[in-house]
Amino acid sequence: MTASTQRPRTLFKGATILSMDPAIGDIVNADLLVDGDRIAAIGAGLDVADADTIDASRAILMPGFVDAHRHAWQGTLRQLMPNVDTLDAYVQDTHLTLAPHYRPEDHYVGNLLTALGSLDAGTTTIVDASHNARSPEHTDACLDALQDAGIRALHMPGKPLVGAWAEHWPHDLKRLKSARFASSDQLLTLGLFCTPDPDIWAFARETDLRMLIEFLGPMASMLDGLEDQLGPDQIFNHCTSLPEATWRAFAERDVRVTVDPRSDAQYALADGVFAWQQAVDHGMRPGIGTDLETAYGGDMPTELRVAFALQRATAQSRRYAGDEAAPAPVRVEDLLRAAAIDGARCAGLDHRTGSLTPGKQADLILVRTDGISLLGTNNAAGAIVHGADRSNISDVMVAGRFRKRDGQMVDLNLEGLRRRVEASQDHLLSSVGHVRNPLASSFGPLSREKQPAWTGR
Repeated sequence: MTASTQRPRTLFKGATILSMDPAIGDIVNADLLVDGDRIAAIGAGLDVADADTIDASRAILMPGFVDAHRHAWQGTLRQLMPNVDTLDAYVQDTHLTLAPHYRPEDHYVGNLLTALGSLDAGTTTIVDASHNARSPEHTDACLDALQDAGIRALHMPGKPLVGAWAEHWPHDLKRLKSARFASSDQLLTLGLFCTPDPDIWAFARETDLRMLIEFLGPMASMLDGLEDQLGPDQIFNHCTSLPEATWRAFAERDVRVTVDPRSDAQYALADGVFAWQQAVDHGMRPGIGTDLETAYGGDMPTELRVAFALQRATAQSRRYAGDEAAPAPVRVEDLLRAAAIDGARCAGLDHRTGSLTPGKQADLILVRTDGISLLGTNNAAGAIVHGADRSNISDVMVAGRFRKRDGQMVDLNLEGLRRRVEASQDHLLSSVGHVRNPLASSFGPLSREKQPAWTGR
């Protein structure tokens, strides 16, 4: 990838706009002007003489999706374990078996593939949960990949679960802050992946780093005595089967919560039902994440369809059982907000992205409705949640730069990427004695031993 051409002024004409900004609302047959990296104006009949004009009269214009939880380093493990059914099996195959063999190059390629696949599907921002940071070089490689892809990201490194590593975390994050994050106005932001640990939390706040904690109901006791250290600079992900007291503590301290509809069911996390409803019931605005691609794909429209179906099923089940407190059925508009402005809020980026608001950076997607799959659609939000896929997303812009244009990724050397992906996969799989078999229904390395692996290269 190379830096793509930036159009100084771009005018989208005649679009159906889903702004995610209550002050602007949703507008039919409206125009949007991008000037440099910013949204300059939104309205009907904008008269701009010197802009490149895009006919959006048969399209929906909306903010780019914010994937509020993604393990980008695992990008080359796509569908490696499509039938995995427990968290233990996932941890065994990834963290205990493959992760110790990751080189910086493997991190670079995994992050690059994840970022490019996300952009192609309309995701312009990811919260990157990078919980295999084996050395400073591994983390630098992740950041290089995200930067080369041109995606917006909150990168949150965490120490590896097992195996040899440089024991540089978390203090190396101070180096990164100084060397790579001196400017506050850039696409990449630095955070920290951790567990409930008061010392690490104190370090994060001293270093001005947002925190990410993966959390389930059986872990609730880990917060005993730490309630007064909860806050809006923390993202708690999953939150499946949390007790009522924990939800109250989160709501009172304005903690950010993100949920992963497919992941909780696929990997049997606690009761397996994503915690959207519990978060909403406590007045919270959860973001939505796709989590990872080791079993399924990573596009947000599919995640939203699953979220819609799961919430509707659980709500109806409660109503049918006579539960007078059963929640109202979720609406497509609710899920779109979660996948845009609410995800940006969880990442601490809602002042920059997540809505089509003049003055914000131009992170947006154009969804064409004149192709066969969406031709004749009667509802814009419904088209996105229930009907759209990456083939309908013709244009993707991040901070005013096109990353996808007229249905094609910009500046993408697909053959070069393929070679690097396959070389990384060959290294990782051969390191654990796995013989590649595209017909295998599960991942079965020949050796399950925990390898120290990393050697400083």
